[in-house]
Amino acid sequence: MKPLILSAAMLAIITAPGTAQEMCIEPIRPEAAHLLDAGFSGAEVRAEFRRYFSEVEHYLNCLNETSAQIRDDAQAAANDYQHVLETTEPGPTDQDVDGFLPPSVDMTDTGKLYLDHRPRTP
Repeated sequence: MKPLILSAAMLAIITAPGTAQEMCIEPIRPEAAHLLDAGFSGAEVRAEFRRYFSEVEHYLNCLNETSAQIRDDAQAAANDYQHVLETTEPGPTDQDVDGFLPPSVDMTDTGKLYLDHRPRTP
């Protein structure tokens, strides 16, 4: 039942107007030779390249904004999860059965994200 509620909540957030994150759509680079062969004038080809560069700028800014938002969300989730680990008793699913041990590195603003949800031992 919980996965169904979570799925419904996520769908509601994604489809709600104004709340969905902006999609970053990668621009398509114009091919000068193809445009000229298709009968575009020099002015039209130059306009296509100016439009492309404008779209590239928008795309890169979108990626940066999305990356920053996701990093902030992941940091908040890691903090919430750390609080849960510190305030609740471990359960049977908390056992380290797969042997995976994430690196014990604090999240930084370097662009690298390390999520270590396990409590640190002195």
